[in-house]
Amino acid sequence: KTKAAKDIYQESFGALTQHSLNFYSNNFAGSLVSQVNRISNAAIGFWNMIVFKVLFVATSILATIIGLSFLIWQYAVVIAILTLLFAIASYYGTRFMRPRFKERSLAYTAISAKLSDSISNMLAVKSDSHEGFEIKRLKATTQNMVRKENKARDGMVQVSSVYALIFVLMKGGALIASIWAAQEGIANIAIIYLALTYTFNLLEELWGINGILRDYYQIVGDSEEMLETMNKPAEITDGSKKKLLVNGGKIILRNVYFNHDKDKDDLFSNFNVTISTRQKVGMVGVSGSGKTTLTKLLLRFMDVDSGSIEIDKQDIKQVTQKSLRQNIAYVPQEPLLFHRSLAENIAYGKLNATQKEIEKAAKLAHAAEFIEKLPNKYETLVGERGVKLSGGQRQRIAIARAILKDAPILVLDEATSALDSESEKLIQDALTKLMKNRTSIVIAHRLSTIQKMDRIIVLDKGKIVEEGSHKELLAKKGTYAKLWAHQSGGFIEE
Repeated sequence: KTKAAKDIYQESFGALTQHSLNFYSNNFAGSLVSQVNRISNAAIGFWNMIVFKVLFVATSILATIIGLSFLIWQYAVVIAILTLLFAIASYYGTRFMRPRFKERSLAYTAISAKLSDSISNMLAVKSDSHEGFEIKRLKATTQNMVRKENKARDGMVQVSSVYALIFVLMKGGALIASIWAAQEGIANIAIIYLALTYTFNLLEELWGINGILRDYYQIVGDSEEMLETMNKPAEITDGSKKKLLVNGGKIILRNVYFNHDKDKDDLFSNFNVTISTRQKVGMVGVSGSGKTTLTKLLLRFMDVDSGSIEIDKQDIKQVTQKSLRQNIAYVPQEPLLFHRSLAENIAYGKLNATQKEIEKAAKLAHAAEFIEKLPNKYETLVGERGVKLSGGQRQRIAIARAILKDAPILVLDEATSALDSESEKLIQDALTKLMKNRTSIVIAHRLSTIQKMDRIIVLDKGKIVEEGSHKELLAKKGTYAKLWAHQSGGFIEE
């Protein structure tokens, strides 16, 4: 059963990893963890039920019927038929319990989701003094759990009551049959006594079916939610088993249409852009202009509605997602750190990296400066989502990871947004070196970070409104020039 639990954990997590980021945006991490734990516990419970209950009850019933057959075989046949009919009727007669136990399971999932949401955002809870509010929210969820638990329990009480009535009738029927058999001289008193004893023992074993069915429906309820998740088809799938081969890293978005919300206008409508081999491109625009969405489409976190995205003349839908992402180093706006050591977090860009390579990447990202001051240095645990580090420190670790990955295509999504001015200056040099000989896409609100790009694209509502070098865009005195003037205190370069 331990192996079964291990396999269930691995299969469940494996199935979860196949889903797109959109799936995780719509599901609480806490609820998914709860589902995985419950289906694993259900697997162990199912094993225990079979070994310690079903086999025992089935063996006892079979032995009793065999014993009866040596006494009065006709009676044994009747009892065997009635036992089979009783088992079938019990299963079909209690199917109304299945949705009740599923609702019970969903209620427990909701509790896990609420707890996870509140705990992971405890900084907001504490800063706004909303501990009481969160407790009230959880109380409402736990009250719903109690209602669902009671509903499931009441159903089992109803089943048990029907069982009790049936057993009273069966015992009464057995006594009447025994009296009749004695009066008719069908068997002597000793045989009738033994047959009656066997029958009562059989009824005791049949009562065990009540507990088995309760365990069965609880197991089904605990498993069903996760099984539905596991069987849900992945939104993003590989079009073939071909691997992406990157020679120069030329990127072409051709006639791209995309919409987050199908009820609204397209964010991108017949969108076209070409990024030349090893070209460094900056992207700017107000919030909602489509900058980050473009990077997610490039990484296939989402798929275009129509059109295509090509890398070195290869449609990214026709290569494996793994090979695509292996060729792209991605630094998101919010650094993604695990509750692991600093070394492990940096090495996530290259799992087989040596300590020397890790330290070199940290130095290039100017992360070594603060790491070396820590008591445990590279073995320091960063906390969940890196909470033990400052925003700038987390960002430098993420950049070190990208440096270590050494991919031919680089995507930086507000990679310096969490840095102070001093840290930004330190890291800008590292980023310049990192972008050398790589196709680079840099999204930035701080225009100072992209002024040395080969080309800057200005987006507005999913459309390219301006493009050119920093100086060319300033000369146009358009959207980019206004953004630059706003950030530089009204100063426009000549």
